[in-house]
Amino acid sequence: MRSPTEGQAIEPASDRFTEVRFSDSCKAPAEAVYDLLADLRTHLQWGGRDQTRVFRLLSLDAVPEPATPGTVFTSTGAIPGSVRRWQDRSEVTQAVRPSLFEFVTEATAARGPKVMAATYRHRYELLPTDKGCRVSYSCRQERIAGPMLRLRLPVIRAMAWRVGIPMMMRRGFRNLLRLAEQQVHEPAPTRGDLDRADVEGKGRQDWRT
Repeated sequence: MRSPTEGQAIEPASDRFTEVRFSDSCKAPAEAVYDLLADLRTHLQWGGRDQTRVFRLLSLDAVPEPATPGTVFTSTGAIPGSVRRWQDRSEVTQAVRPSLFEFVTEATAARGPKVMAATYRHRYELLPTDKGCRVSYSCRQERIAGPMLRLRLPVIRAMAWRVGIPMMMRRGFRNLLRLAEQQVHEPAPTRGDLDRADVEGKGRQDWRT
C-alpha cells in the first residue's frame, strides 16, 4: 500500500521561522503541570475544548496511564482557513518528572488528492520557582512535504510562523498553565457542598414542576 506522501519530497524544515517558543510563570508546582502533560487525555481539554474552534484538537486516543518514553497516541485536529483536518500520530520521546516532557508528531492533512505531511517536535521544560514554576515550550517543524501553496512562499511562511501560528498556539499553552493552577488552588468540593448542591438542584426541579 502506498503511503499518502509516497513520491513527494520531504524536505528538512531548516528555515529559522519554523519554530515557536513560549515561556511563562505558573502558580502551580512543576509536578502539577507535568502531570497534566503526562495524562494525555487532558490535552483534549486545554488543547481542544478550551481552544478556538478553528485551531484545536478534535479527538485523541491515548492510554489512561501517565505517558512514558515510547508511548504512542493519535489525534485529529482543525486548522484555520482550510477544509483540511490533521491526522496525527505522536510518540513521547522524553518524560522526566517534573522537569521535561517531549513528543514528536507525524502529521498529515489531506484535501482531495493533495496531502501535506510534516513532523513537529513539542518540548516542555519546567523549572521550579518559589511561587510555583516556570514553563518553557517550543514547537519546531522538522520537515514538510506537499505544503499548502501559501506556505511555499517565503514571505507568507515567515508571517505565519512569526504571527499566526504563535498566536493560536499560545492560547493552548496558557490554557495548560491555567488548568494546573485551578486544580491546585481551587478547593475540592466537600461532602456538605455536594449535599447542598443536591438539595438546591431538587428544589429547582420541584419549582419547575
